[in-house]
This record gives sequence, structure tokens and C-alpha cells, in this order.
Amino acid sequence: MSLRLYLILLLALVSVSSTSLIIRVLPSVPALTMAFWRMLIASALLWIYSSFKKQKPLSEKHLNQVAVAGVFLGLHFACFFWGVRNTSIANATLLGNTGPVFTVALTFLIYRIISKKVFFSLLMALFGVLFIQKSEMNSDSTAFAGNIVSLLSGFCIAVVYMAAKNIRKKNSTISYSRSLFFFASLTIALVCFLTNVSLFSFEPKDFLWFLILGFVPSILGHNSLNYTLKFLSPTAVASVPLGEPIIASLIGWVLFGELIPLNYFIGAPFVLIGICLILLFSKKDKEG
Repeated sequence: MSLRLYLILLLALVSVSSTSLIIRVLPSVPALTMAFWRMLIASALLWIYSSFKKQKPLSEKHLNQVAVAGVFLGLHFACFFWGVRNTSIANATLLGNTGPVFTVALTFLIYRIISKKVFFSLLMALFGVLFIQKSEMNSDSTAFAGNIVSLLSGFCIAVVYMAAKNIRKKNSTISYSRSLFFFASLTIALVCFLTNVSLFSFEPKDFLWFLILGFVPSILGHNSLNYTLKFLSPTAVASVPLGEPIIASLIGWVLFGELIPLNYFIGAPFVLIGICLILLFSKKDKEG
């Protein structure tokens, strides 16, 4: 794998790791409202970019497929943001990043193949994440619903990556992501309507944070991951955000002076080595 691809994955990891920290800055904004504006702004920014640098439009067949992927991406963000508010950030981050577990399961169910090397590398990374966050994991029964919804968000992002695997072969990242994010925003808007959550329940000063959410974790983060789907398997791409607890802890230390616990230094090597092995063992267009 080229150095350029590694740098893009590193950029994506650092960018998506900012999400939970920004959520903490906006405690009064409903989670679904935040998720809606994140996706809508990300889509709008990519469409504006497209007006300067023309992109080949999606075919009708691929547009329909992206619409389905967009629905699951919208559900992923709606579930993750809601989960962060209804369980601990550690729980939501761990369970929301179970995407690679589901991609392995879906790959086996659909293609009847599974790479043992990738599977055991994934277990190593998950062990590291669990070890890092074990002291913050919330086992309180009142957080049960938040945990289940966070786990559901992991399943939804796995479906998105599985669906994108073939779409990205024949379409540019911008054409794919601008439509994907738009359909995701529509899905979240529908969820807001059904749950009686206002899309405008925020103060004007909060909109700056929405712009940051739309650009940093969405475009620099998820859009970069969408780019790598053309070269890596869904499991490899979905495994990268497993490093989020490591980056989020470092950012928390730098910005908020939060102490980094000892279990971080024990678990982090397992996560990083596991992710690197998954990337090493993953081949283009297939698992393993």
C-alpha cells in the first residue's frame, strides 16, 4: 500500500476522532439536529466544490444504490449521536465502531469467504479498544438503550461500506460523497420529524461548530475513507476508526488537560498493530 494512502487514512482517523469532542462542546443541541446539519453542510460543501471542478454525475442505477447507502449512513449518525447522549462516550465510541465486525460477518454471508488473518487482526484491535475504554465503560442498566442504539450504528456503517464497495469502482469520490451525505441528511430529517425533534433547536453561534462537523470529520474524515474504498476492502476501511479512542484521548489531553490513563498505553499498541495488520492483509476488492 502506498505512503499516500496511509497518509489519507491517518488524516481520516484524526478527523473522525474530533466528532465526540465537538458533541461535548454542544451539550444543549439535540443530537439529531447536530447530525442533520453535519450531513447537509458536508453535502453542500462538496456540491459547491463540484461547481468549480466538474464531476461526472452518477448513473441512475448507482444513484439509487447511493440513496440506499445514504439512508443507512443517516441512520448510523442518528444512532451514534443519540447513543453518545444516552450512554458514555466510551460505550458509544466502542459500539459505534463495530463496523468491521459486521463487514466481516456480511462478507462471509454474501461471499462465503473470510480471511483468518484479517479476523484475528480485528480481534487484536478490538481487544485494545476495549482495554483502553474499560474504565469508562458504563454497565448501568439505564444506558442499555444507548448501548443497543450505538451498536446499531456500527451495523449501519458496515452496510454503507459494503454498498460502496462496487459503486466506488466507477465513480469519483466527490460524486459519490456529495449524494451520499445529502441522502443521509434527508434520512436524519425524517427521523427528526418522526421523533418530534426540531432541526432549528440551536443558537446562531452553534452553527460554526456545525460547519466544523461538516468539514473536518465528514469531508476530511468520512470522505477520505470513501476515497480509500476504491483501493481497500470494506473491513480494512471500517477498521481505521477503531483508532478513534487513541486520537480522542490525545486531543482531550492537549485541549482539555485530561489525564491519559495507564490502560491507554497498554491498549493502544494492540489497536495500532491490529489496524496495521488488517491493512496489510487486506487486498483490493476482497477480504484477506
